[in-house]
Order: sequence, then structure tokens, then C-alpha cells
Amino acid sequence: MRKTQRISRSVLAASLATLFATGALAADAAPADPEPPLGVDVLEAGFKWRPNYVSEDMLINADKDANNWLHYGKDYQATRFSQLRQITRDNVVRLVPKWNLSFGVNDAQDSQTTVVNGRIYVTASQNKVFSLDGESGRMLWKYEHPLPGDIGPRLCCEAVNRGVAVFKNMVYMATLDSHVVALDNTTGRVLWDVALGDYRTGEIYTSMPLVANGLIVVGNSGSDVGGNVGKITALDPDTGKTVWQTTTRPTSASDPAAKTWANDSWKTGGASAWLTGNYDPKTKTIFWGVGNPTPDFDPRVRAGDNLYSNSTLALDAATGKIKHHFQYTPNDSWDYDGNNETILVDDDQGRKVWLHADRNGHVYSINRDSGKCNWVVPIARVNWVTGFQGNCRPIVNPDKVPGYDKVATDVAPILDGGKEWHPAAYSPLTKLLYVPYIDSSMDIQAKKMEWRQGEWFLSSKVLKANPYTGGVKAFDATTGKLAWTRPQSTPATSGLLATAGGLVFSGDAEGYFSAMRDDTGETLWRFNVGTGIHGNPTTFNVNGQQYVAIVYGPGGGSLWPLVYGELFKHQNRGGGMMVFALSPQYR
Repeated sequence: MRKTQRISRSVLAASLATLFATGALAADAAPADPEPPLGVDVLEAGFKWRPNYVSEDMLINADKDANNWLHYGKDYQATRFSQLRQITRDNVVRLVPKWNLSFGVNDAQDSQTTVVNGRIYVTASQNKVFSLDGESGRMLWKYEHPLPGDIGPRLCCEAVNRGVAVFKNMVYMATLDSHVVALDNTTGRVLWDVALGDYRTGEIYTSMPLVANGLIVVGNSGSDVGGNVGKITALDPDTGKTVWQTTTRPTSASDPAAKTWANDSWKTGGASAWLTGNYDPKTKTIFWGVGNPTPDFDPRVRAGDNLYSNSTLALDAATGKIKHHFQYTPNDSWDYDGNNETILVDDDQGRKVWLHADRNGHVYSINRDSGKCNWVVPIARVNWVTGFQGNCRPIVNPDKVPGYDKVATDVAPILDGGKEWHPAAYSPLTKLLYVPYIDSSMDIQAKKMEWRQGEWFLSSKVLKANPYTGGVKAFDATTGKLAWTRPQSTPATSGLLATAGGLVFSGDAEGYFSAMRDDTGETLWRFNVGTGIHGNPTTFNVNGQQYVAIVYGPGGGSLWPLVYGELFKHQNRGGGMMVFALSPQYR
């Protein structure tokens, strides 16, 4: 038997380098010597450069990565907390703009950055993707997904997009015409493009995909326009082939959940899945929110709980099977979608929970293994409930339910919610949940309406917005107790960002981008970006410098943008992204 010589990796590497340098061994050809060097019969240089490659390990450990922003919520826990601490309470007053990107479009801008090792990926309305150098703002490439000319009437909330996901060497965007597109992260070249639905029915996609368990997971919009069934779809990242798909309401009478929809109303019941979910890698569970049932304001035609509308679903990441759920607003009469994010936290009592600030005006702590409610507290003024039963089931105030022959007046909160879709943040340092809130009410009256494919299905005769205010509040993550509040003249219209520098960043409809103390809410700094902010702030590190980015551009859905006329007396429309850092002498 021939003996095998064992050599160290360093010796092997040095020997190979010598052989390549002298031409004794070619990278693309096997050696001709019958007794090959080093005793290796087939030796190939299979190395391929993969700039900005994103591995599953990077995604799983994003909560420990201070440099990058890899998920919609920064990490799989969706905390929107960054470990960066170069910008602090003491020096944030020295924060200055470093560069600005114009998106070249005027629609609402609901996006945010995704950042990989100094490279930014950000989307604009009209399904545009930009790749940028994070330090200089230099554009590396851009991609524009062509949209059909007749899509406008099918859009609920302008031509918005909330960002791209990154995985391996690809960038993934879900599009308004119900496609998912995979782009080469270095060039922007289309690698695959698959259709998941038909926009002509009112089904569209607006949110950032989630990478979970090695799959690309997306949720659809299209409830209010067309009453389309909600769908959560997992795709193969390399091909776009569907691996599994879960619907958020029944699609046949044999589904046990169909009993919660009277008179087969599930057939046009909506309940879309239009915001990005998050993921627990330890239990292989995806948490995904579900929107309102349709018709929005006529609950009489769909008596029952209307499962799984207005819920958070806990899904098996491998199969999409529903493990359990929690429903915030059974038989919703007010368009209080349950899509808002879940933030995964181990609280000070050792409970594994998700924290959720709902449009129905309440903050919840829910056991993430069982779906059982720990506590519920109001965000701002709420009057559609008179109290709660077991497991935080609401007791509805009948005076606030819209009818055919009456206007329900001063219903609080307004359909925009006690909190709209703009994501909350959580700091593991303060143990506080930071919530962008809205304080307003509405007057509503129902009407009978026939469903028509691809058309609005609200069933409302009167829908009036009453005066708005809002701001940011902080709640104890273990008890729900209010820690502080920072009111403002306009409702909160951006997501939040918490950092280890002791700061919370937010934007507002007047165009001010602000930083406040995370322990008191005291405003320490603000900058006017020139128009209203509806996007989300993020932060990242490039070459030792911390940057903070905010996407700006007013508009979007719900009732608040309908009253923008007053703001537009003092500002213009326009979309873009501004990036800030400390002045060099203060770093």
C-alpha cells in the first residue's frame, strides 16, 4: 500500500504558489506527470471572487454585526437597534449631511437602506433600485423594473416600495406588478424574474422580501382593491421557483377557518400580507402579519372572527404551515390591519415574547411559542373597545361600529391606526420599546356594495378624518408601562432607529429628521430635509465612520396624505435619501 505524506496547509499553499508561478501547474489543466505533484490527481483553482456576498451566517448573526444593515428590522428579531456608538448624545449636535441622492420621482417614498460592507442598496417608488458607495454616495448601478401603463388605478397607496433583501450574490425586489426579481449584486443584471399574481385583480407587492431558512419569503397586497386573498410565498433563492405558499384566509369551504366567515364571505375577504415578517432561526418560525378583512367597513356581511385577518401568524419556515396565531381585532370594522411588525424579545421575567404595536391602538406582549397574550396597553386615545376578555380579546364598543343608517362619530383611533406601518424599535440597553404613534379619530358610515374584481371594496358611505397629532412614545418591554412621550404637531410618519449611542432617530411629515435621548425622549438634534419623511432611518459603518441614512418623500396610504394640502403650502414633493455623519473634527 502506498504511503500518503501529510503536509500542513501552509506548506501546501506555498508549494502550490511556486508551481503556479513557475508554470509547472496550470489552473485549467490537470498535470501530465503520471505521479502528480503533492499526490493530488485533480487540482483545480475553483476560487471565484464574490464581492459583498451575504451568507446565512451573516443573516443569523446580524444582531451582532455593527457595520451592516442586512434585514428590514436590522436583525431577525426586528429590533432596529444598532450597536454603533460613534454618534452619541454628547456629539449628535455635530451631525451634518454628507451626501444626498435624488430618486428622480415624486411619489411617496416608504423605503430604507440595506447595507453590505459599505455598499448601499435602496429602492424608490416606481420599482427603482440603486446601488451606491456608502461613503461617497457614488452610484454604482441602478435598475428600473418596467411597469404596465394601466397599473395606476390598482395601487392602494401610490407606487411605493419598502426595500430589497440581500442573500448570496443577489438582491431581491418584489414589484408592483406582482413579480419578484433577483439582481446580481455587483452589476444589477437580472438573474431571474417570476410572476406571482396578476396586478389587474388588484394584487400587488410593495414590501421588502425576508430571507428565512435559506428561502426568499414575500407577502402580497391587494385586499382593499379587489378583496384578493392574502398570500405568503417562499421562493428558491437561485431560481425563483415556489417552495411553499400559505394563504391568510380560507380558499375553500372545507377549511375550518371558513366557519369564521358567514355566508361564504371568505371568497372576497381580503386579509393581505403586505408588510415584511421576521424569523426565529432557533425554532425555525416565521412571524408574519395579516391585514384587514374586506369589505373594510361593513362587518355585517362577514359575521364572525374572519380568521386569519388582523393577526400575526407563526409559520413553520420549512413548510409554511401555521403553528399558531394571535388575532388583535376579530371582525374588524375599522380597517385596523394586523400587519405591523413583531419584535422578538426575552423580557425581564424570562418570557420569550413578541412585542407588537397595532393599528387598533394597543401595544401587546405575546408569548411567541404559544400565541398567548401577556398584556395589552393603549398607545394613545382608544374608544372602539370597552375592555378585554381572556387572552386580550377585545370587548367592542357598539357605538363605534359603523352602520348603514348611522354615522359612527369620533372613532379612535383613525384607520391610520394608533401606529401605522412605520416600524417601532427596541433597545436591549434601556429595555424600552419605542413606538411612532398617531392620535386621531374618524367618522364612518357603512353601505352595501357589490364586489368587483380589481376595484376598491371598502363599503363606506362616509369616511372623515378628524384632526391629527402624534409623536413617539417609549414603553417598558416587560410591563407595558409608559416610560416617556415626545408629542409633535403631526402624526408619526417614519419608522424609528435606536442605537448604542443612547439615541432614537425619527422623521416627520414636516420634513424634520430628529435624534432624541433614548431614556427620556428629549430632542437633541434635528435637520429639515426639505419635504415630508415617510421612509425609515438606518445606520451603518464605512471605513470607521458611522453614517445615518433617511429616505424622504411624502405620501402613501390611509387618510393622512389626503390632508397634505396644508403642508404643501410650505413644502414641495420630491423623493430621495440623505446621509449624515459627524463633522471630521468631532469623530
